Amino acid sequence: MCYGDSMSKMGDLSKLRIALVHDELVRRGGAERVFEAMVRLLPQADIYALYAGHPQFILDGQPHSIRTTFLQRLPAWWRRHPRRLLPLLPYAAEQIDLSAYDLVVSSSSGFAKGLVTRAHIPHVCYCHTPTRYVWEAHYKRLPSMALLHVLRLADFAAAQRVDSWLANSEWTRERIATYYRKESEVIYPPIDTHYFTPQKSSRDYFLCVGRLSRAKKFAQAISVCEKLELPLVIVGEGPEYTKLRRLTGKYTRLVGRVDRATLRQHYRQARALLQPAEEDFGMASAEALACGTPVIAYGRGGAAEIIQTGETGILYQPARVEALAEALRQFLAQEGSFPPEACQRSVLKFDTAEFSRHFLAALEKIVGEWETAMLQ
Repeated sequence: MCYGDSMSKMGDLSKLRIALVHDELVRRGGAERVFEAMVRLLPQADIYALYAGHPQFILDGQPHSIRTTFLQRLPAWWRRHPRRLLPLLPYAAEQIDLSAYDLVVSSSSGFAKGLVTRAHIPHVCYCHTPTRYVWEAHYKRLPSMALLHVLRLADFAAAQRVDSWLANSEWTRERIATYYRKESEVIYPPIDTHYFTPQKSSRDYFLCVGRLSRAKKFAQAISVCEKLELPLVIVGEGPEYTKLRRLTGKYTRLVGRVDRATLRQHYRQARALLQPAEEDFGMASAEALACGTPVIAYGRGGAAEIIQTGETGILYQPARVEALAEALRQFLAQEGSFPPEACQRSVLKFDTAEFSRHFLAALEKIVGEWETAMLQ
């Protein structure tokens, strides 16, 4: 396609050759669910990832091929430890050939934003978070400090290649401005509020949902619930499973990964969802509220955009065991003050249809502006 033909089609997304690029497609978390929503909205797009667990993924019963970088040729045992790949990630993103596309959309919490595109082709980044392991890490050993400095320079340089930014929350928008000196538009992640709905049932336990990693701070929830003798169910899998399993006592159950229907049932039967960690948005919190379940969450990050203290849950600070314990005591004293209907209403603005409408509108506006600029 020649330059003029490409520009003549920019106003119609369905006619564009589009590349969708994600950091890595190895596990399915919140960022991957947002990426899947993008695939549904842009069915003609080719899918890329720096590396993947499989050569394709299945979405709504349909297989989608994943185009990867040279990282895919590294041994699987090496790729299972992401820190080993850190020095290679900026280079891998730059090696993806995107010269055949009219629009590039990256879905990034790492280095996927560092793509190299043609000068007249817009690159839109939906940012789940600025690269946490670069900007929020602290090391004491000189070699690690030197590597971190290099990665910060590389990440900042990668961010300058993005033409337009979309952020998953106001919290992320502020951090994009802080770390990358870029403005962004907030488009909240999609929550299926037609599927996650309230249902009358006995509410018997507290709930945590997410990847079992140190960052989620589920160990705090276990410690508090065991001490207060409150039943706790933890849904998810991850590298901290063994450690968390050792912490469990009489009142805690680790149920591992569950299907969507079972997850919804857990939301509906929980007295409250516990979110002890800072989240960039917090899809589990929004899903719990959609099911009429209040949320007790650490009050920094995206939680403050989802939860209304005293109405749909309780926000607390600091991120310490004592503060979580006090928040739980407050909840127990006013447990009947969080009507399921109010919880559900509070998250309707995050519905999948709202994401679809705002995401497509943002892309159409961006490519339209590029077309106008190129024709001047």
